[in-house]
Amino acid sequence: MAQEQKLVSSLTVFRMLTPLYLGVVLGPLSLAGTINILPTLSKDFEVSLSFAGLAVTVFVLALVLVQFSSGVIAEFLGPSRTLVIGLMVFSVSCLMAAVATSYPVFLVVRAVQGFGVGLTTPVSMGIAAEKAPMGKTSTALGGIQAAFTLGLALGAIVGGLFAEHLDWRGFYLLLAISALIAAVIVLVSYWGQARWTRTANPLLAMKQAVAIPAVRVVSLAGLLTIFAMFGALIFVAVWLQQSNLAGPAKSGLLISIPGLVGIFCAPAAGLLGDKVGDFWVVIGGIIVFVAGGIGLLALPDTIGVYPILLLLIGIGVACMMTNVGAMALSIRPDLRHAISGVFNGSRFFGGILAPLVLTPVYEAVSIKGVLLVIILVSIAVGVVLRVGGLSSSEPENRV
Repeated sequence: MAQEQKLVSSLTVFRMLTPLYLGVVLGPLSLAGTINILPTLSKDFEVSLSFAGLAVTVFVLALVLVQFSSGVIAEFLGPSRTLVIGLMVFSVSCLMAAVATSYPVFLVVRAVQGFGVGLTTPVSMGIAAEKAPMGKTSTALGGIQAAFTLGLALGAIVGGLFAEHLDWRGFYLLLAISALIAAVIVLVSYWGQARWTRTANPLLAMKQAVAIPAVRVVSLAGLLTIFAMFGALIFVAVWLQQSNLAGPAKSGLLISIPGLVGIFCAPAAGLLGDKVGDFWVVIGGIIVFVAGGIGLLALPDTIGVYPILLLLIGIGVACMMTNVGAMALSIRPDLRHAISGVFNGSRFFGGILAPLVLTPVYEAVSIKGVLLVIILVSIAVGVVLRVGGLSSSEPENRV
């Protein structure tokens, strides 16, 4: 039986988990799209740009907070029910955002959107790892990561199109309809397999997950990975515009390169992780990421080199995010949903820390200082995994 499971093709795995990918893409699509329409929101609601930026902050804060408890909720309600609830919360809150008439109300519904996404991403990862055939965990999570990067890549483009040529409210209406469709598909595909666990103490699984040293180590590695990714995307975009190397449209196109390449590299990284081991794919990703970072550090004023160097950064990020996630969900199969919640909550906290930590660096020493920091942080990912004892996992030991 085990041999038959190993023969399942990777394409079959991707097809089986397609309903999960449809839900995962919406969160980053909402995040990247909102970032790109902040100037429009500032103008329409007659608020400052910095105040408009709270639409991103409250979303990410809510997302991080609920991700920590997503495992508890999935343990209590069952993962499939939890995923459907998350998608419905996201759908309703996007509809409310589309009709919001004041910015405080808009911020509240953005936070509710974050709560919805905070359920969908970690629970989808847990379900993907749970349903993946033996030896295909990284392959399954590669698809999840590809969906995530697809959302990041398309978000700025779609949001910009609505803001410039249609109406920004249509962007949130599109998200609401898409989330509703995704919820129905998940309902049809997985509802019969959902279960009510009736756990006496649903917090126990989360406590057990946090108590495992390997979970804490891999969560720190995830935090550092997201920190490096957000640092690169945010401050390269700022530098390109402030240095007059590119306008907003061209800058947005360049910054979409890491996300676009991740659509193809994340599944490949998952496949490779199942063959040679996740740790070594992470190390390869770090090397490629550092190469791209050093290139930008050496030639920050040469716009012609940005496409290839951002391509390298995208490949590196895809390998690190996909395979660090696979390492996390391979630690304790019986605690996958709790571990997924702890891991995702921890790593997305890096998205909050990146602008807070790196803004003073950028203001003091410009883009070169930021690039140096994120290069060192990416190297630290490998060091943390090595020192934490997670460098010896072999693909044949994966469940």
